[in-house]
Amino acid sequence: MLNIKYNSPIPIYEQLIAEIERMVSIKELEAGDELPSIRSLASQLEISNNTVARAYMELERKGIVTSNGRKGTFIHETESMLEDGKTNKIFKDPILLLLKKGMEESEIRNLFNKNMYEIFN
Repeated sequence: MLNIKYNSPIPIYEQLIAEIERMVSIKELEAGDELPSIRSLASQLEISNNTVARAYMELERKGIVTSNGRKGTFIHETESMLEDGKTNKIFKDPILLLLKKGMEESEIRNLFNKNMYEIFN
C-alpha cells in the first residue's frame, strides 16, 4: 500500500517514486507485477494524472519499471537492482534532496528512524 503524505514538503510524485522503490526493495512488488494505470492510481490517491505520469516516467528512467503503452506499467527485474547497486540510491537520492531543502543531518536521521519505527512496529 502506498503511503502518501499530502501535507509533506516532499512533492507527491517524489513520494510515489520513493514508495514504489520501497515496495520493490521489500519485495511487496516483484518483477513482472503490474502497477495500477495512471488514471486509476491518480483517482485512488485523489491526485493529478500528471503527477502519477511524472512518477512513472522517472521510475522508468531509473529502470525500476517498464511501460508497455496501453498494456500497462510493470516492475522491472528486482534482482538486477540489488546486484548493480541501485538499491543504495533508494536512500541516497531522497537524503540529498532533504539536505538541499535545508534539513540538518540529525533531522534526517530522526525522520528515517521514525519511518523505520512506523514500518516495523
